[in-house]
Amino acid sequence: MEGRRSVLGSYAAPAPYPAVFVHGAGENSLLWKKTLERLSGGSQAFAVDLPGHPTGEVACKTIPEYSQVLLDFIRQRGLRFPAVAGHSMGSAVAITLAIEHPEVIGGLIIVSGGAKLGVDRTVLEGLRNQTMKTVEKTITPMSFYAVDLALGRDARSALSTSNPPVFLNDYLACAAYDERERLDRIRTKTLVVCGDADRMTPPKWAHYLQSNIQGAELRFIRDAGHMLPIEKPEVLAGMIQAFLEGLSR
Repeated sequence: MEGRRSVLGSYAAPAPYPAVFVHGAGENSLLWKKTLERLSGGSQAFAVDLPGHPTGEVACKTIPEYSQVLLDFIRQRGLRFPAVAGHSMGSAVAITLAIEHPEVIGGLIIVSGGAKLGVDRTVLEGLRNQTMKTVEKTITPMSFYAVDLALGRDARSALSTSNPPVFLNDYLACAAYDERERLDRIRTKTLVVCGDADRMTPPKWAHYLQSNIQGAELRFIRDAGHMLPIEKPEVLAGMIQAFLEGLSR
């Protein structure tokens, strides 16, 4: 089991400060490709595939278990105080790591996230009975401000569509996640980014994060939904680049 509870793969890109990027529920590291390729600098950013993404057995069933995998990756790579960036479920993984192991990370980037990730019961039921139909007909349309063919193709490549069990597993993990009582433990420099039309992790959740994480910076992206790394990679990359440059000083 321990062998399966590890990062399945990762790829690196230049960045101004060491960073690790974590995808969301049912996604994989390709989610971050268009964002990372717009970063620059003398350090490296790693986009990781969590266990079971995009293929493999479901080995982690809770956000803390995913957080432990991320911690192991950081230690195995010998990364010193990296920034940790997460999208949606990945932001929950990053938040949990920042709370449990503040000594490890040097910055926190929360993209399309929340202190609690409520999941509609109809979505969970759909994932139990008709996984891919629910992903294609419910989750994907809700994830964008406006979907076109190009975004649809990018979304499919960033989703672990070859491994349906991972979707239900991840959404159940999100439904059980709630760090509202521990946000005040986060002391690392934090950037919160949200699409102004996000229907899955709405702007009020981003405001809550800013209000409860000391010194957190909140940025909104206009005409954008939930899948910011795909829908608005250039704008998102600009915000992340500036944040990481600030950490490097």
